[in-house]
Amino acid sequence: MKMYKKWSLILVGLLAFGGSYSCSKGPDSTPPDDDTNVPPKAEHYPGLSVSASGQLLLNGEPYRAIGVNYFNAFIRTLDDGQQNNTSYRTGLAYLKERNIPFIRFAINGYWPKNWDRYLNNRDAYFQQLDAFVAAAEEFGIGLIPSFFWHTPTVPDLVGEPVNRWGDTGSKTHELMQKFIRDVVVRYRDSPAIWGWEQGNEVNLLVDLPGDNDNLPPIVPELGTPTTRSKEDKLYTADLLVMMRAFAREVRKYDGTRIVITGNAIQRPAARNLWKNQSWTKDTRSQFIEMLGVQNPDPIDVLCTHVYPASAEEGYFSDASVGVEGLIRASMEAAGELKKPLFLGEWGAQEAKYGTETREKFMELLEAIEDNEVPLSAMWVFDYPPHDTEEGINVSPDNGPREYMLQEIRKVNERMRK
Repeated sequence: MKMYKKWSLILVGLLAFGGSYSCSKGPDSTPPDDDTNVPPKAEHYPGLSVSASGQLLLNGEPYRAIGVNYFNAFIRTLDDGQQNNTSYRTGLAYLKERNIPFIRFAINGYWPKNWDRYLNNRDAYFQQLDAFVAAAEEFGIGLIPSFFWHTPTVPDLVGEPVNRWGDTGSKTHELMQKFIRDVVVRYRDSPAIWGWEQGNEVNLLVDLPGDNDNLPPIVPELGTPTTRSKEDKLYTADLLVMMRAFAREVRKYDGTRIVITGNAIQRPAARNLWKNQSWTKDTRSQFIEMLGVQNPDPIDVLCTHVYPASAEEGYFSDASVGVEGLIRASMEAAGELKKPLFLGEWGAQEAKYGTETREKFMELLEAIEDNEVPLSAMWVFDYPPHDTEEGINVSPDNGPREYMLQEIRKVNERMRK
């Protein structure tokens, strides 16, 4: 879901955290570029990879599947008093029973305050993450961890403006590198890890006009600064730096698993915003071009998120299309670039579509199957804030939406034949 929708939802449940932050604090202050004790990486790791021809592979074999977003499956354990919360086990078991093969999830806190466990009690953080990864191994569920879900958080943690994501010599990149090393080296041998994702929908933040418009949220009690400026805005140049740096850092420790941007579907005017600071809609060919621009090498998959509302925004200037046309164009770009498509979020909200929800859901699911999208993940599983506010959550507690998992199960079974 678009980040501005998520801020208010996540804010409600995360107000109870405290502490101060510095990338040098905590029990482990090893410099991020000190790999003295890191064993050499293996020739190949388990999980998803990409062939030379651009085909998605799972453990070396061609693969297609639909999973789910289990956004807060792990980070719920970072809430105060929730260190022993293993409710995710119930969710993983539920997904296993329905042959849902993998989840996409946040691997650390949304707001700066929620990084306290990792920064100031690293052993406790990894004890909890170890248990989570072990549970995924036990249930045979693949994991796609998203490292930096809320883009401003890392710069906020180190006291820098958000545009320092575009500076490889910044403290922002220093903390990024350290966290990547700690996580990737620790879990790269796990068969549960299927890939590595940078963050969530960063591309929606870039190239927005106005110095003082479209700034990140200010919530000081959750660790943000008390003011924002034009330096907290991002541009395509910054996105390219941050995505390339993320991928290169991952590749230092894991040379084979897929590396993902986590991007949403680009704005209808993405190229014109980049080149002209204009909201003029892009053409279909420009849309395809921007998929490549926003998922730069060495990122090895194309990532986008598609909802019914995506088509309602209006794509393209030279030919109006619905969700099927957006997915078809994205698959065309994937073929041209030899990067398999990951439809990292898709779904239909009852709060918006009411009795038409099932029809909207099936339209997306059928487009995924008909266009042979290699990898996709429904939004969202077991995330209670979206039960009523969005009407899009699927969990053991809301049976009326169980059909969504059952329909996904049928498609997964057909794709395995």
